Amino acid sequence: MDDKKIHELRLYLVDYLKAYHLDDFRLEKYRVKVDIKNIYENYGFEFVNYLEEEPKEAVNLLEEAYTEAYYSVKGDKPHFVLSIYNLPDTINKKSGKVVTIEDINVETHGRLLEVEGIIVLATKIKMALKRGVHLCTSCGEKKIEYIEKPFEAQFEPVCPKCAQNMMLLEDDSKTKYVNFQELKLQQPLDLMSDPEEPPKFITVLLENSPGFYTGRVKVTGIPIKIQRNKKVPMYDLVFSGIHCEPVSEKLESDFTENEIESFEKIAKNENVIEILADRLIPDLKGYMTVKKAVFLQQVKGVKKGNKRNDSHILLITDPGTGKSLSLRKIAKIPGNVYGSVNMASGVGLTASVVQEKTEIGDNTYVIKPGLLVKANGGTACIDEFATNKKLHENLLEAMESQTIHISKGGLNTKLPSECAVLAAGNPRWGRFDPNVSIMEQINISPPILSRFDLIFPLIDEPDRTKDRGIAHHIISIHRAHLDKGKDKEIDLTSKVIDDIEIDFGFICKYITYARQLEPKITDEAENILTDYYLKMRKGVVQITARQLEAAIRLSEAIAKARLKTEVTCEDALEAVELINESLKETAFDPETGQYDVDKIMGVSKKERSRLTEVYDAIKDLGSIKDLVLYDDLLEALKMKETILKEAIKKLITNGDIDEPKTGMYRII
Repeated sequence: MDDKKIHELRLYLVDYLKAYHLDDFRLEKYRVKVDIKNIYENYGFEFVNYLEEEPKEAVNLLEEAYTEAYYSVKGDKPHFVLSIYNLPDTINKKSGKVVTIEDINVETHGRLLEVEGIIVLATKIKMALKRGVHLCTSCGEKKIEYIEKPFEAQFEPVCPKCAQNMMLLEDDSKTKYVNFQELKLQQPLDLMSDPEEPPKFITVLLENSPGFYTGRVKVTGIPIKIQRNKKVPMYDLVFSGIHCEPVSEKLESDFTENEIESFEKIAKNENVIEILADRLIPDLKGYMTVKKAVFLQQVKGVKKGNKRNDSHILLITDPGTGKSLSLRKIAKIPGNVYGSVNMASGVGLTASVVQEKTEIGDNTYVIKPGLLVKANGGTACIDEFATNKKLHENLLEAMESQTIHISKGGLNTKLPSECAVLAAGNPRWGRFDPNVSIMEQINISPPILSRFDLIFPLIDEPDRTKDRGIAHHIISIHRAHLDKGKDKEIDLTSKVIDDIEIDFGFICKYITYARQLEPKITDEAENILTDYYLKMRKGVVQITARQLEAAIRLSEAIAKARLKTEVTCEDALEAVELINESLKETAFDPETGQYDVDKIMGVSKKERSRLTEVYDAIKDLGSIKDLVLYDDLLEALKMKETILKEAIKKLITNGDIDEPKTGMYRII
């Protein structure tokens, strides 16, 4: 482009910046974010073409225009860092497709691009030299050198007069440094052409980085080459980042009028939640209550201050009930992430700080976000959750406050983990036993167990009629994958209800549309939730405020799923029923005919009374002689032997008593 055209472009950009960035001029120091699509839509076609052909020169021209615009308004030079974002499709598309990480290759080298990715590694902020003033100590010659690639090794410049090495004047006002950070991005599954392939990665060398990024981000920059071995003409491609910003919305949030009309129409169906929940996981036969809970988990409650709107669900499943299939299907919803405890460490679920050699060649401490950070804004689908008790200790803070604090290797930061947890695992002894507490059957500590809003066992009980239906369903699914006629017959891929075709894509869009709503709790709904809480606090049952919070979140999710602006009595009653279904499976005491939440934690109120009775008896008898005989204890308590032996076993396990000799006990 000739000088005259460049001058005309600068004048246009000055006028544009005055019109759209006048508010920025009132600040003294700030980051300037220029929306390129906005320029394009306001007759900036030529500048966008220039940006595509010569990105570095175009960005420099934009900086000059901003300086000129600022000076014409304020009469002074600005102190700013310029970023560009939101590239139009004319730049960011390749063969009609938006460019992603897997498209970065020799054809995209040197082009301006915008890609999305999930951060899997982030270094701490460093300082890089961008413009250096050098002095020759022999003749006094000064030279200003612009550093295009601060991450590559730089040699001291040579004096043009006396050919001596020159010294950097670090304190000179014209010497300029920038914040610098290295990120490694993984391509999100929803943007991969084939999600079954290994994930693609790209290293981002981000200049002017304002701080730590986590989760999913969108980066604007230019793919450049780095030569590792100067003797071999081969290069690594890295992404020189100009701008980086978090991507908060993971699902498609732009809807056509026809789509909105379809959402509103299906929402009028009184069974809309059951319909969409069943279609979300059509491969799984039955378990409608569980499907419904998982669907509502995706819709979420209403976010209010520091109150979480995410519901956590735990599935305790017999082998072969389809837990892994269900988790993987939910993980396909954009923004959700799947992981197995068997393949992760504790910090692999949250976040870790490790020392690692980075792209720029130094050993430094870097942050590696874990599963819950990657799922920020979505759902962390954790398989084989009940297998490793030590891993769960890392989840306490993440599940309740939805943040993860990191303090190691000079890094002190707080990472967001605002996600729902959908965890599933098999019982310790293979099959779920409703007569034994959950804590005894799975390796999960009480504090973690109490973080789950809903706990459901998926029990595989032999039933000839039910088994025949399951067998027919499984075989039909196998046939449907190869036979379109069978697919249509069993409605595997999609189902038409109220003249609306409901498939996985429709459900994902419906969930996003519903998430945007913020229904308010009515007085009638509040009365129902309050009465439920008071009723469940009476007698044996001792539910806590956590169960009330869970009921509120579910009530809001139900109202949102029905596209309502208010949480009504109907929604509150449905939420209460869902919680009762969960308690019926995990906390019902057949002896008293009541729910006992403490049973989930391993010790019901009735059992706690027995343990106290045995403990006090050992204490009283032990005051007469040091060791208490089993026979003396049995005679004093008048208790069944099976019950007494079980109580003694639990007291020993808990560390309240010990058995120094067989059949003889004492208080510790």
